[in-house]
Amino acid sequence: MNTKFLAILFLAALLSACASTPESTTRPSDPPLSRQATLVESYSANEVMIRAVGLGNSMAEARDDARKAAIWFALMGGTNSLLTNAEQREAFRDHEAEFWANAMRYISHEGDLLSRRQEAGQDRIERAFRVNIANLKADLAARNIISDSRELAEAIANPVISVIARNPEGNDRHAASVFSEYLQDRGFEVVVLDATQRVDEIVQQAAALEGNIDPMYMLALQTGSDIYISIDSEVAERRVAGNRVAQSTVNATAYYTATGSQLGASSGYSAERAIAGGAALTGEAANDAADKVLGQLTRSWQREVQRGKAFKVVVNASPEIGDISRNLHQLFNDVCNRVRRNAAGSTSFDYTLNCDGPRDAMDLLILLEDNYIGPGQVFRVLDSGAFLIIRIGDSDTDSIIIE
Repeated sequence: MNTKFLAILFLAALLSACASTPESTTRPSDPPLSRQATLVESYSANEVMIRAVGLGNSMAEARDDARKAAIWFALMGGTNSLLTNAEQREAFRDHEAEFWANAMRYISHEGDLLSRRQEAGQDRIERAFRVNIANLKADLAARNIISDSRELAEAIANPVISVIARNPEGNDRHAASVFSEYLQDRGFEVVVLDATQRVDEIVQQAAALEGNIDPMYMLALQTGSDIYISIDSEVAERRVAGNRVAQSTVNATAYYTATGSQLGASSGYSAERAIAGGAALTGEAANDAADKVLGQLTRSWQREVQRGKAFKVVVNASPEIGDISRNLHQLFNDVCNRVRRNAAGSTSFDYTLNCDGPRDAMDLLILLEDNYIGPGQVFRVLDSGAFLIIRIGDSDTDSIIIE
């Protein structure tokens, strides 16, 4: 009897164990069951922190599913996802099993378990993961799912960007520096400035002709940048349970220099934590803001360059040569595919041009010199990136006064 009783107990225990650990129904190469994930912060130019939910018949399955969900979010779930269009997502389907099977290649750090519960007979867990975006992009480019960043830069002529700190005192300058480092790591050419730097008088006159006397706009013109981004930051402090905690916010607004029109805007935030100084928090918030603005900037710039590179051109004409407004307008239409006259006086003219051929203001100047038909000659006053000031007259020695 004892032997039979023990055998029955053993069989019952075995059946119970089998029932509590159901067989796995997913393979490592399967896509995630969960598509629940949120961006926590941009940890750096190459890594983002993502909080993801995982589902599975065991804790191990749920953890693997959460990893895949975090990678899925980086690929196609966030506002700045790596796969930005239907063509890329279709190409990804041919390779996705390889990405899911090698999920750990893209996980730089895995946080502690944040929550666990049973949901519809499955384990449901939540963890935070640091996802290596650089590795993901490299593998996507290697399989021709997306363009390599260097190839893309060549194809669309990546813009030169001025990052301008509104207030060089305090954390604004630090925020601008961190923001620029993020953009440089993504392949952009960046100039860091602050709003108190001196603006050349002729640049001030050119900006005033259009009625825009914003000092940051004038600085961007002076540097010849295609895009400028204004940066301001603040650190808010409070006391929680007797401890001093702080959180940083960085606000970034991007503009096209040639037109002065807004391209995009976003705010970045750091985590709220106890810390002695605000610089580290400001760095976190600046990375977060840069990550958000970068998506807006890239998409908008790709659309913009399809029209041709944008230039701001200011012309000062000598009164002695008479009215050249018709000659000038015809000249711009001959060499560029999109022409907009912003402002004009009796001898001064302000234009925005979109041109396919020239890559900088010097290239455009050569085109204008070669194609101008009218009284006088074309003389260069200032060329800087996407900004050109020319004089049309009999001599280049006359004083320049833009009215």
